[in-house]
Amino acid sequence: MNHMAADDSGVQRAVRYGILGGTFDPPHLGHLVLGQEAYTALSLDKVWFVPAGQPPHKLESTHTAADIRRHLVELAIAGDERFGLCAVELLRAGPSYTVDTLRELRAIWGPQAWICLILGWDMVSYLPNWHDPSGVLKLVDQIAAAERPGYQVSDEELAGLALTFPDFRVKVKVFSVPQVDIAATALRQRVASGQPVQYLVPEAVRAYIEDHGLYRTMDSR
Repeated sequence: MNHMAADDSGVQRAVRYGILGGTFDPPHLGHLVLGQEAYTALSLDKVWFVPAGQPPHKLESTHTAADIRRHLVELAIAGDERFGLCAVELLRAGPSYTVDTLRELRAIWGPQAWICLILGWDMVSYLPNWHDPSGVLKLVDQIAAAERPGYQVSDEELAGLALTFPDFRVKVKVFSVPQVDIAATALRQRVASGQPVQYLVPEAVRAYIEDHGLYRTMDSR
C-alpha cells in the first residue's frame, strides 16, 4: 500500500492516519461520531478502527469472540470511505498494549506516515499508568484527545501531564465532540433486559445483534 497522498495541488505528502481502538463490544454511534470528528479536526485521510484482542486493563473480563467483534466493526463502518478496519491486535497474542500496536503499524506504514492516536480525554489523563507511555508518545505524531460527557480537560491535569511528559503539550491536541453519551456496557445491559438499542448503534449492528442473539444474558459474551 502506498502511504502517500496528494494535496489539492497534486503535491505528494505523507498520509495522515488516525487510530481509534476499543473492544467495540458492540460498536455504537458514539464511536462513529468520535471517528468522524477526529477525521475532520485533524484533516485525516483515514481513521482506522482497531478492535482490541485482549485489553490489558480488562484481563479478567469476558468479551464477545474476536471474529464477531471484528464483523460488527465491519458492519458499523461499511460504506464510509473515511473509515477502515485494522485487525493487528486481534491477530497478536497476549495483552493488547498500545505501544506494541504502534510499533507494528510503524513497521507496516513506514516512518513517513503521520499517525494520530484518537482517545477520550479520560484515557489521556490516565496516560502515566499506561504500559510504556513515553514509547507511545514517541511513536505517534499526535494524540487527539476528545472532551466527552463528564470528561472535560482541566488546566491542572494538563500541567501535571506536561511535567511528567516534556513533549505532552506538543503531541496532544484537545478537540470537542458532540455530546453522545453511549457506553457499550449499557448497551449490552439494554439488550439483556429486552430494551431496544435502535438509534444507539448502526442499523446493521442492531440487526446482527438481534439475529444472532448477542448479549441476551450478561454472561453470554
